[in-house]
Amino acid sequence: MRLAAKKILPQHVIQSLYKETKGDAFVTSDVGQHQMFAAQYYHFDKPRGWINSGGLGTMGFGLPAAMGVQLAFSQFNGCLRNWRRQYSKVYSRAFNVPSIRLPIKIINLNNSALGMVKQWQDMQYGGRLSESTYEDSLPDFVKLTESFGMWG
Repeated sequence: MRLAAKKILPQHVIQSLYKETKGDAFVTSDVGQHQMFAAQYYHFDKPRGWINSGGLGTMGFGLPAAMGVQLAFSQFNGCLRNWRRQYSKVYSRAFNVPSIRLPIKIINLNNSALGMVKQWQDMQYGGRLSESTYEDSLPDFVKLTESFGMWG
């Protein structure tokens, strides 16, 4: 059973992340709407703080990228933002995060869809959706995260 949650605009989450980190963060992402939101609403004050696949359409890039950044810059408090569905593309890599003690923060937003895929299907195919929404098939991500030895 899923509890109804108050909706929070992803743009607000990204702006809050910027305020909380004071712009002193590496931000990684996969591909999709969250990538666009980060590029538009996180004010990157320093060079090389925005790590993404550069438009190559790589779902699952964000977590391994955050791990690499954290290993390269051990003094830094790593940060990853990720859309929930894409988390499932790389959750096996999450086993490595606690085992090598990486202080990565995962901000997991949920729109129960591959947002950009759904957006394009709505616009280009009259709302005929194919494999882009997942309201009834998403796992409990807090429990999944805790099963990896992290807290959620």
